[in-house]
Amino acid sequence: MNVPTKLAAFTAGLALTFGAATGAGALLDPTDSTAAPGHRAAEKAGGHGGSHETPAAPRGTAAALPGGLSSTQDGYTLTAERATLTAGERSTLRFRVIGPDGRPVRGGYEVEAEREMHLIVVRRDGTDFQHLHPRREPDGTWSTPLTLSAAGSHRALADFTIDGVRRTLGIDLQAPGTFTPTAAPAATDRARTDGFGVQLVSGPVRAGRETALRFQVTRDGRPVQALQPYLGARGHLVALRDGDLAYLHVHPDEHAAVGEIPFVAEFPSAGRYRLFLQFQTGGQVHTTPMTVEVTR
Repeated sequence: MNVPTKLAAFTAGLALTFGAATGAGALLDPTDSTAAPGHRAAEKAGGHGGSHETPAAPRGTAAALPGGLSSTQDGYTLTAERATLTAGERSTLRFRVIGPDGRPVRGGYEVEAEREMHLIVVRRDGTDFQHLHPRREPDGTWSTPLTLSAAGSHRALADFTIDGVRRTLGIDLQAPGTFTPTAAPAATDRARTDGFGVQLVSGPVRAGRETALRFQVTRDGRPVQALQPYLGARGHLVALRDGDLAYLHVHPDEHAAVGEIPFVAEFPSAGRYRLFLQFQTGGQVHTTPMTVEVTR
């Protein structure tokens, strides 16, 4: 084979190799994902105590990130009318979800745990936790009364389902003023709130594995029998990753003993997480914060 012929064959071989590598790269592109945040939302009912199944994400998509890390996903964008509020002052937070067509989403929200929209507001250091249920106006604007009790940067997490896909979008809210960030408390399996004792019972909590979390609620050392349904379940649990406030979808377990509130969770990475358990007695909702350490 003469030199020009050899060069031509070598060049063709390189082209074929480069083409194959490019094709493989397209198949493995980690940004090619249409799954909802918190991939377990595609397998079970919503973490707010819903009892119906949510369709699974299409196969072949990359693993989804936890919810709330971005204001945009799958063409949906969370926007607020204003993102700067005065600490200690009651105001009205107005926001919209902009759809893939660039217009506010006016309908099509599915009811999850008795609500179309769940809004979590928490300061960046994990304090000042609030769970709100905004109202939707005909033009697609959501609104809710809101008081940021202290200055600092807060995270607003909008949790909703459209077309069977659950998403959590997040934006920052600012309350100008001097403040000192609060370090997350050390991990513990016990807490007290409003005269109730709460103990977390679980096996080893390891990243990437499904974990049963069972909260035992007592008063005067005895299991509380008067737990009332809250948002369609015995209780509600929000899990936020310390540092970036990644929002995890936690699923209720209906099999429970007296005074027990069970959930199933899968933590995406090792580290510290803030848990906010909510339960209801006598028509009053109680919120118990707790910290858990997740190992590899």
